[in-house]
Amino acid sequence: YTIVPYSRSRLPDLLGLVSRNARDRWPLVGYLMNSDVAWQLPGSAPKENIRLWYDDQGLAAYAWFQPNSPVTFDVRCDIDVDSTLGIEAVDWIVQRTREFPRCEPWLVPLTSMAQWEQALTEERINLPSPEWSVQIFSMDTDAPRNALLERLGFEPTAHFEFKLTRSLEKTIPAPALPNGVRLRHVEPPDFEERVATHRDAWFKSGFTMDRYLRVRAIPEFVPELDIVAEDQNGTFGSYCIGWVDHDMGVGSFEPVGTRPAYRRMGLGQAVNYEGLRRMKAMGMHSAKIGTAGFNDRAFGLYTSCGFELVDKERTWLKRIG
Repeated sequence: YTIVPYSRSRLPDLLGLVSRNARDRWPLVGYLMNSDVAWQLPGSAPKENIRLWYDDQGLAAYAWFQPNSPVTFDVRCDIDVDSTLGIEAVDWIVQRTREFPRCEPWLVPLTSMAQWEQALTEERINLPSPEWSVQIFSMDTDAPRNALLERLGFEPTAHFEFKLTRSLEKTIPAPALPNGVRLRHVEPPDFEERVATHRDAWFKSGFTMDRYLRVRAIPEFVPELDIVAEDQNGTFGSYCIGWVDHDMGVGSFEPVGTRPAYRRMGLGQAVNYEGLRRMKAMGMHSAKIGTAGFNDRAFGLYTSCGFELVDKERTWLKRIG
């Protein structure tokens, strides 16, 4: 294998492997889709935090690191995850973890959004620890990967993300909108309001105009799927970004958010329904969405939109002295 850091010229290779694995695993969900890559890439220091493994058939594996967070890796579906390649990917994640200060795995003990907000307020993300904590995602249904992680000294935790899917062949109800609210996609004059909406929707968000513009510059970005619910004063109450994988025929959402002052008005459901309707019009047969296991509000919203739970992406943890 040849191991190289990520560079912009290798984005098509990464997207190709991600899409191929997602297609091979469907209707089970994979570790990343093109939407995840597009949303997570800006601001993630990819040259330092993504490693790519090539064989004579092309990209064979990737590992994507983020400090003090659950991270992921994947190998091409024709390669066993417990091969030398899978072990090398995990080893690189361990090595990269040791290049950062030792911190407590702050997400693992959280059981509610209130605790999440409190942890951010208290800056627990940087709470020192006597050990390094290596955190890797694995689907509950992925027995070979779980066996590999267990063999390498990892243990499953109670922290996970819900993974849900929805058939677009089922009826997509018309959104019920409050008086004076309309649904539309974002245009260039709206960019400042769009960024402000995201920042208000997510507690202590560091979202910036620069990151938003870089997301929009990703080739997979579809402007018509950057959807907002706008009131009669021109204020955005809720938003979502939808993505489509034409080869798979599957759409996905990343992210979805509603400003606190506009919650419990049905706007989150409305932008989801509009996104589903537009994805179906673009030829998609299904859609995917996910959220943190402690985000009961989002889980309730997505199931109310017809999504069904298909898996849990669990954090596996290994402590290193």
